[in-house]
Amino acid sequence: MQLERVADEIDRWVMPEASMNAYVIASNGEALVVDPGTRPSRAKLFREAIEARGDRVVGTVVTHPHWDHFLALASFEGVPSYAHTQAVEHIMAHPTEHRAAGLAQGAEGEADEELETVAVVVPSVPVADSYTMFVGTQRVTLEPQPTAHTLGDLVVHVEGSATIAGDLVEVGADPQWDDASDLDGWLQALDAIEERGERILLPGHGAPTDRSRLAHHRELFVAAGATPTE
Repeated sequence: MQLERVADEIDRWVMPEASMNAYVIASNGEALVVDPGTRPSRAKLFREAIEARGDRVVGTVVTHPHWDHFLALASFEGVPSYAHTQAVEHIMAHPTEHRAAGLAQGAEGEADEELETVAVVVPSVPVADSYTMFVGTQRVTLEPQPTAHTLGDLVVHVEGSATIAGDLVEVGADPQWDDASDLDGWLQALDAIEERGERILLPGHGAPTDRSRLAHHRELFVAAGATPTE
């Protein structure tokens, strides 16, 4: 595992569990982590790599309430953590469920003490509306979405660089949905991402892509019964 530059002022760190992409936006010595990842031991290495190059972590963002994206949040104590308001509520209400999901999908053996005992940390800053901050001199906007992949998807726009889309966009495999997803809402979220216009799309899983990937997702959702957007 190592930091890999994927866009201007953005690096990714791929977690072995579920090949989840953790990202860091860094500018002028400040760093914002997006999706801290799967387990504290992985996130500890991630944070150490960020700090070793002289960047100070000033916050974290959780793109949605699935274990592989946020279960290591405890490794970033001491800084604000941002998530969609409904994601915050879901994590708060279902800590055992999220830990169990990690154990079921991310365990490295029959016993996994780290995931069995991990502290499920709730993001500290609920985001209900579009929210803009600066990381160093880099302008970053957090944009909550309607229920789509989950009930609490949050997109991160890094101005002039890229959009970090969480699992609203996937590469190398089709996007995943379940009974809690809303494909009509997902189409709306894809429209919002395209309208924003950042050149590079950074998915929750897989390699960096561009807005052409959105057409693949739209076709898939419409074929599954979603109502096409105008």
